[in-house]
Amino acid sequence: MTNELNKTEFNKERYEFEKRARTEEMRMQVTTFAVMIFLTFVAFAMVAAGLSKEFIIPAVLLLALIQVILQFYYFMHMKHKGHETAKLFILTGLFFAASFIVMAIYLAWIGDPLK
Repeated sequence: MTNELNKTEFNKERYEFEKRARTEEMRMQVTTFAVMIFLTFVAFAMVAAGLSKEFIIPAVLLLALIQVILQFYYFMHMKHKGHETAKLFILTGLFFAASFIVMAIYLAWIGDPLK
């Protein structure tokens, strides 16, 4: 009988712990979503304000990078344990994408590949 009471008490404690954890997770996702919407409005406002292209392009790219990081971290659950392989593949893909972009910029504008 005592063993059953301990199991019931353990189950209630575990349920309360998981409920708090899920509530905290949902709160962080809603907060992150609100931040991403705000960043989107900031980007649209900068473009609508007619600021110079030299300022807008890097600023919008920075805001986009922040949103990508937030989406990976919170919405794709990359902060949880057990996602190391997915993180490795994403980082490898980002490395190759950045390498290709840098090489394309060099070949098209900085270097002179036809000489």
